[in-house]
Amino acid sequence: MNLQNISFSHLELPKNWAWVQLNKLCIQDRKIIQPGSDASIGLPYLSMEHIESKTGRILRTSSDFLEDEGKSTTFAFNQGHILYGKLRPYLNKVALPDFCGRCTTELIPLLPYPNVSRRYLAWLLKRPETVEFAMKETTGSRMPRANMEKLLLLPVPVPNLIDKQEQLADAMDEQMNSIERAKNACLEQLTLIEKLSLRLLTDFPLID
Repeated sequence: MNLQNISFSHLELPKNWAWVQLNKLCIQDRKIIQPGSDASIGLPYLSMEHIESKTGRILRTSSDFLEDEGKSTTFAFNQGHILYGKLRPYLNKVALPDFCGRCTTELIPLLPYPNVSRRYLAWLLKRPETVEFAMKETTGSRMPRANMEKLLLLPVPVPNLIDKQEQLADAMDEQMNSIERAKNACLEQLTLIEKLSLRLLTDFPLID
């Protein structure tokens, strides 16, 4: 895709907003940690499987250690990074770790610049437009990977003030939490229905 052919002029932004390329908001922070090195001791390991698709939920905690994991080169990360899953970008794996660790090189640690909200930037990376753009710039057919250099050229809408970015991140978090609560409520209702159905069949068996 030729970025010069993308036009955002028809999309009017609110006052004090601007279209900003992702590479003006963050950098790739690929600090390598070799397995078995002193730097790797005590650091939990994250793979692509440990990041939940779309929600970005990390499926293990900082206290989880598995000796048979992370035997190859890894990247260091901490609470200031965003972890972006470049392998199969359609899975939309973007995580915000709250601990220090090391991760597979399929997860790229992105470090936001000052005055950029980490949470708002994570939402920008999760938006459908970003996923679509990443998929158009992948390499490899069987196991497509995002071209990070090209992906970070994508312009995204950003409020000038970090306080506004944080407010928007709060709103998006609340929406996601509401959806999660509704989903859990539906699952609870389905579980109750299944239990009731089983009880009815047990108490009132069919008679030939």
